[in-house]
Amino acid sequence: MMNELYDDIGVDYSIGRCTDPIVAQQLYIQLQGATRIVNIGAGTGSYEPNDIELVAVEPSSEMISQRKIGSHPVEKAFAESLPFGSGSFSHAMTVLSMHHWENRELAFNEINRVATDKFVAITWDPRSDPFWLTRDYFPTIYEMDKHIFPVIDELNEHFDDLEVRALHIPSECQDGFLAAFWRRPEAYLSSRVRQSISAFSRVENLSQGLRKLEHDLVSGAWEERNHAILSSSSIDVGYRVISAKVKA
Repeated sequence: MMNELYDDIGVDYSIGRCTDPIVAQQLYIQLQGATRIVNIGAGTGSYEPNDIELVAVEPSSEMISQRKIGSHPVEKAFAESLPFGSGSFSHAMTVLSMHHWENRELAFNEINRVATDKFVAITWDPRSDPFWLTRDYFPTIYEMDKHIFPVIDELNEHFDDLEVRALHIPSECQDGFLAAFWRRPEAYLSSRVRQSISAFSRVENLSQGLRKLEHDLVSGAWEERNHAILSSSSIDVGYRVISAKVKA
């Protein structure tokens, strides 16, 4: 279960995972006009706008314990059973959480129940090609992610006027999600970095991929293979900002 996963891997999560301002800007544009937000799968509180009334929902006690003093209030609950009355919020949001929900249909029904205007999310599109990490070193992660992230058609079934925009990840991304270190490959060799990325917890044997990455960094093979991205300030590797109207 999601709460058990993050109770296990979530130690020091607030250090490795935090709000990146460039990512946040792409999200906040879609939250314009919100008067009250529910943030589902809120973790330690990244990407919660300070200037809008917000209630966080998070099932993991470990995540809740790491929320900063003075942050928005939080309810210990699951996406599938939101502890709020109908129409309690103008907007619902979630950031890289939907692939952890055990029953997305129930969760989407709950979002349509408690929100009156929009659902905004950051997710990853399973139709995307792998980027260098999951192509060359951890293809198992790519194959698993293709099966657990929602496809666009699934979202279309539950919401209206769905809009999908590419999330551009900056080269010095401050938030340590899976693709954040796309131009800093040596970071993936750090167990502390991997600790905050749930995908690595699903791989039974990391050693082969880590050894290959370390070897390619030393030999120069990684740089030769990926030289085209080294001058880029941002990249699109399949992460998406989703915005949709809730169903009446």
